[in-house]
Amino acid sequence: MLIGDIPRNNARRYPLKPAIVEGDRTFTWPMVDERARRLANHLTTSGLVKGDRVLVIARNCAEWPEIAFGLAKAGIIAVPVNIRLAPHELAHVRDDADVAGAIVHSEQLERFADELAGLRAVVRIGDGAIGVDYEESLAAASTADPTPADLTPDDVSFILYTSGTTGRSKGVVNTHRTNLAQAVDTNLVTEGNRSDVFLATTPFFTAGGMVRTVSWTYLGQTMVIHKRFDPQAVIDEIERSGVTFTTFIPTMLQRTLRILEEGPARDMSSLRRISYGSSPVPPGLARQAMDLLGCDLQQRYGLTECGGQATILTPQDHRDMVAGKTSIMTSCGQETPMCEIRIVDADGHDLPAGEVGEIVIESPANAVRYWNNPSQTAEAFRPTGLWSGDLGYLDEERYLHITGRKTDMIISGGFNVYPAEIERVIGQHPGVYMVAVVGKPDAKWGETPVAVVVPREAGVDEAALAEELRSLCRDELAGYKQPSDFLFRGELPLGPAGKILKRAIVEDLLLAVGSAAR
Repeated sequence: MLIGDIPRNNARRYPLKPAIVEGDRTFTWPMVDERARRLANHLTTSGLVKGDRVLVIARNCAEWPEIAFGLAKAGIIAVPVNIRLAPHELAHVRDDADVAGAIVHSEQLERFADELAGLRAVVRIGDGAIGVDYEESLAAASTADPTPADLTPDDVSFILYTSGTTGRSKGVVNTHRTNLAQAVDTNLVTEGNRSDVFLATTPFFTAGGMVRTVSWTYLGQTMVIHKRFDPQAVIDEIERSGVTFTTFIPTMLQRTLRILEEGPARDMSSLRRISYGSSPVPPGLARQAMDLLGCDLQQRYGLTECGGQATILTPQDHRDMVAGKTSIMTSCGQETPMCEIRIVDADGHDLPAGEVGEIVIESPANAVRYWNNPSQTAEAFRPTGLWSGDLGYLDEERYLHITGRKTDMIISGGFNVYPAEIERVIGQHPGVYMVAVVGKPDAKWGETPVAVVVPREAGVDEAALAEELRSLCRDELAGYKQPSDFLFRGELPLGPAGKILKRAIVEDLLLAVGSAAR
């Protein structure tokens, strides 16, 4: 089976069923399949061929699923782009993937126009002077099956760029086979069925968003799409459309519960489950969610390289936690049906329960390599499984507990933020001698990056330097990567080899936060 077969199969099975809903636009399964075929044929008649890469630069919209299916049908590789990237960050993705074309929402044209110049095919969603109009392109294209005869499940379906510890993003390569394996795994653990109505509010350009496109349509379900998260709109949509399942991060859950608690009674009876990631939900919040929403909760752990999901903390686990099972309060659950998780030492030897080591994931849903990066591919994608770079341990019941990130990754508002990338930008300022970026707990975002800076000269105007660094970061980095604070020190703690001891910095920050709270 191929990803492009999903809308074709569902069009045959459910010819009248709504597949995609956004606002006042509703596309049935036959419409989605035809539009995907037309898009594929437009791109191939524009000169693109199997294996070419195409940037997808768009906010959440009804076009996202049919773009994913259309590119897959043609054997063209999707390269989703975080719309919050700085232009030079997008240029790196464009050049590293050697892209041939782009599908771009008109809202992003002004920001990225220069980076799109010279591409062979640019399709524009909405008004604008760059590229050809999306709807006009579809209307003029053939409806014939565009699938190449030599397209196989092991061909690449999409490349998702994620920041690396070197400060430059690297492309995670997924195939039709790995993406479909994740779809099966996701439907198993969420107990999905064809009558589900999913509400998509988190971005499509993430690993979760790309997997969602396939897993939330795999069984012929209906997907309702919101441009962005709005808690009041979410509540209204659940009541109006009979939403059965949605995905939140904990801060989104908190905002939604606050409205339900303070407002009039609403009918949330259709909602059967909420899936969340980013950080654990405290037992008190879990109980409040189950009481106010009347639905189950599940937590997941994963990373881009494993398709976004490797463990599940099930609804029963949440009920047990609320009932007082303290052993799983710091856990992100047990392996999903298709995954095997091991904890290993530096030599790859399995560690016993309770001992901390690197998390290794074996799964048919794992990505297959990094694009154009053989050295890091060899480090992460080994015959023994995916070496995640995350540290943790398995308890006696095989629940996974994350204790740290070998790569120092920060998760802020559900997005992965890598300190080295921010340090590279701040370090280029002539007034900075040394910088370390660490994560600080944040009630709203889970974590936020904080830059600890040693100025090049003593007695510098710290307020003025901080403002210059903020401006530099705004110009060079996506919004979610902006440090929430700049702290100045005379020196940073160093180890014997001269390496900055970030753990000591984090401990000092936590002590300062604790003192302030008292």
